[in-house]
Amino acid sequence: MHGNLSGWHLIILAVIWIIPFVVTVVSIARNRVASGTAKAVWVLIALLVPWIGLILWFTIGRTPAPAD
Repeated sequence: MHGNLSGWHLIILAVIWIIPFVVTVVSIARNRVASGTAKAVWVLIALLVPWIGLILWFTIGRTPAPAD
């Protein structure tokens, strides 16, 4: 199925995807402005459309917290 990719290659490719995904999910969870529903939608977007979802979150999804 994966041709000549060995186990190490697959592990490296998985890590290359997992680390940015985890960073994005943590960023979404820590966002104080977004509601629970909005956070769930952003996590689904990041999961269903991996690289595009990550880029969209960091470019348009994050909103700064209001100044106290």
